Amino acid sequence: MLGRSLEQWRENAGMSREAVAAELGCTPGRVRHLESGRNVPTRPDLIVMCSLYGVPEDERAALLETRSEAQKSGWWQTYRLPKWLASYVTLETDATRVRNWEGELIPGLLQTEQYARRVATLGDLNATPAEVSKRVEARMRRQERLTADGQPLELVALMSEAAVQRCAADPAVAHDQLSHLIKIGQSPNVSIRVIPINVGIHQAMGGGFALLDFPPDTWPETGHQEYNVGGHLVDDPDALAALGRLFDALQERALTQADSARLISQYIG
Repeated sequence: MLGRSLEQWRENAGMSREAVAAELGCTPGRVRHLESGRNVPTRPDLIVMCSLYGVPEDERAALLETRSEAQKSGWWQTYRLPKWLASYVTLETDATRVRNWEGELIPGLLQTEQYARRVATLGDLNATPAEVSKRVEARMRRQERLTADGQPLELVALMSEAAVQRCAADPAVAHDQLSHLIKIGQSPNVSIRVIPINVGIHQAMGGGFALLDFPPDTWPETGHQEYNVGGHLVDDPDALAALGRLFDALQERALTQADSARLISQYIG
């Protein structure tokens, strides 16, 4: 977040990385690493950059505070997550709302430990049992935000009936996972809606995605798309707008929360 903000301020000021590097006495490569989030700037360097870019005092204070936070280790860093996943979890931790669509899987924030372990084991044949355990533990930790005191994370989850069917076909995980969906779906901050198979071909058969919203004046909406060998963040405004329209279109075709819960219940043996 700090790196992206610095990049935006530099571009708004019309300065090149080479010019900034000359002022900081470093290489353009280091400026690029600061903007990519690979490195955290020192406090003196950040102050110089703010002066170069003409950052107002109030926003300068916010950047300095962000720098202090960036130096702290996030809880997820102890789980040795793949870089692409760690980048997403970093943002999810600060999000106020997540809108998630999944076609083949139960959404991650709604998965039971058994189901998550099954998916993690089958989804990455190169992962060791220890790595799978770390990823599952991290997923369970992420879910704590749904039941946190104060302001829990708002989750709007859409899934295909196919995800429910596939879960129901695996007796080892089916009962607990589907029962969990019914229970957690009763939480005021969680919305679970299913797109039934009988709607036929729909707009989002290409894969799952998530859209994250943040507190006002902190960070813009960000998307995330995941695939078999990784995932990537989406911050292009046009791409985000397209994903937002896609999510809205899916909601129009989904069952209501009550009807979704009844459908899921039919699959519980």
